Amino acid sequence: MMIQPPFRVVQRPLSHRDLPEINGVIQASVESWPTTARLKRLSMSPLRYRDSDLQDFEFVLCYKAHACLGIAAWQPDVPLVFQRSESFAKREQSQKAVNAVLLHGLFVSAEAQGRGIGGLLLDELTRQARERRFAGIFAKAERFSISFFEQKGFHPLRDGDQVGLQPANYPHRYLMDLRV
Repeated sequence: MMIQPPFRVVQRPLSHRDLPEINGVIQASVESWPTTARLKRLSMSPLRYRDSDLQDFEFVLCYKAHACLGIAAWQPDVPLVFQRSESFAKREQSQKAVNAVLLHGLFVSAEAQGRGIGGLLLDELTRQARERRFAGIFAKAERFSISFFEQKGFHPLRDGDQVGLQPANYPHRYLMDLRV
């Protein structure tokens, strides 16, 4: 999908004053999920960011004019170490472990979905992850967002692929190999 100007992507330090805007985008995104109202309601509490999260995550935001339409949260200060696995270490067989970064959340407001904003946010995270010399981006996807992640170059992890994050048996674990 072609991105229409004037979308702009920014990464800046956030404060507690930014949380209502960020959580508003998450709520608008969750409301578009193809699931029951009960599951949407139950999902909101653990997905909301709080003051304490501002010290753990970095945020990339997408705006059109003054409206925040999408957010991506990631945790580059806590790299994940993937043990060498057949599905991820194909190119460099001598490498025993690979550092990856956690994509904690990617949300686009329901009214802005389908306009390339998720891809724009992911492109910026990919650029920054490569700049910081990460070999991959790890994401735990919801069932209905699998096609988005696969289209963007993420590959599913198998049960034998270990990441330094529990639970390892989360059903939709994906990794984008940045070394290609």
